[in-house]
Amino acid sequence: MSNSAAYEWTYVDVEAERRRDLRARLAQEISRSRNLRGQAKSLRRAYGTAKVDVHVVSVPGSADSSELAAALASAQAVNARAEAELARAAAGVWSLPDTGKHARDDGGPAAAPARDARPGTAPAARRTDRTEQVRAAALVEAEALLTRDGPSCEPADLPVFARRLDALRRARTAEEARLLLHDLGVLVHRSTQRQRDELRDEALRARLLDRLDDAGPAERERLAEAVREAPDPSRLEGEVDLAVARADTARHRSTVADTLMRVLRERDYAVGEDFADLLAENGSVVVPFGEADGYGLRLALAADRPGLSTVLVAEEEADPETDREVQRWFCDEQLPGIEEAVRAHGVGLARTSALPPGVRPTAVVPNGSWPDTGLAHDRTGEDEDGGEAAEQPEQGERPERRRTRRTRPARSTTYGQERQRER
Repeated sequence: MSNSAAYEWTYVDVEAERRRDLRARLAQEISRSRNLRGQAKSLRRAYGTAKVDVHVVSVPGSADSSELAAALASAQAVNARAEAELARAAAGVWSLPDTGKHARDDGGPAAAPARDARPGTAPAARRTDRTEQVRAAALVEAEALLTRDGPSCEPADLPVFARRLDALRRARTAEEARLLLHDLGVLVHRSTQRQRDELRDEALRARLLDRLDDAGPAERERLAEAVREAPDPSRLEGEVDLAVARADTARHRSTVADTLMRVLRERDYAVGEDFADLLAENGSVVVPFGEADGYGLRLALAADRPGLSTVLVAEEEADPETDREVQRWFCDEQLPGIEEAVRAHGVGLARTSALPPGVRPTAVVPNGSWPDTGLAHDRTGEDEDGGEAAEQPEQGERPERRRTRRTRPARSTTYGQERQRER
């Protein structure tokens, strides 16, 4: 173990994370609903198809996870129904007309064309038959292509496809029919790709804008404008995640401080009522083991990241042998229990560094910074004039001894009860 250690802490608010995930998924479904509504209007405007209603779901900002889950399920159902209706409408647009002499009402094989008995007409008739067969097959394939992919294309491209399909119906040669079918396939592929990219970007844009609701006000405003204007919002995804992570760290600092206060009280440390506020705001607090003991624990929360440090500290220099005993006692009996208890309360701790006991003397707090009673705390990062103070005096310096009352502390550790240093 060690007499000082550094950690990276993590805290997950399960309900808040669930709401965040549901909000992001709902934002994407809402974006999809608006796009489907636009496609339905374009199809109806261009071809007079049946009206397809696409309801856009909305929820209040204060919605809990159950309300968000219900809204998400509703939006998914609305979109699935709208996609099916749009597919049927598109099928009606691209349906082939009756092809005439080769069609049979019963759907059976087409009748063979009548042959012209005049000499020299057989090759021309065969070419005509071949053209009609190729054109008919191309029309069937084109209809299937547009029925399948038409709803996924950009609405502005639908009139272009209609003109290509009409040209295919009038193709005069087999080669022309094949070429028109190929060109139509290329156009549809490019259109669906553009539409897919646009839908992906819009869905991501909606998710990022929703996620920014959890960022700090300044970063939220700056990044929201950037996300709205960015041609490719994926370039900002990492920056948005970092902004939210910074805001989460700031939000969860008080939770971590409250957890540490509970754990130390459970272990009979002299923790005052102001401990959590001081630790969350100032970032550094000394908790004495006992008023007359002269040893304590300094805890510090990093200002801009999820970092925690614990350091064994003393009010003044002690006998080296006593100091080593205290360090071993703290490392063997106190720190492991503190770590386990903090994790049991839902705050993750991953140790990033440690200093073993006996490597160096216990750090002495700056003169005047030791708490006056076993239940009070001082901001260890500032001296009496409010300026920054060093964590440990220069080698060889000895802070002025301070008198403490010999009363029994209201709370003390086992060490504080059994070991009283002579003053």
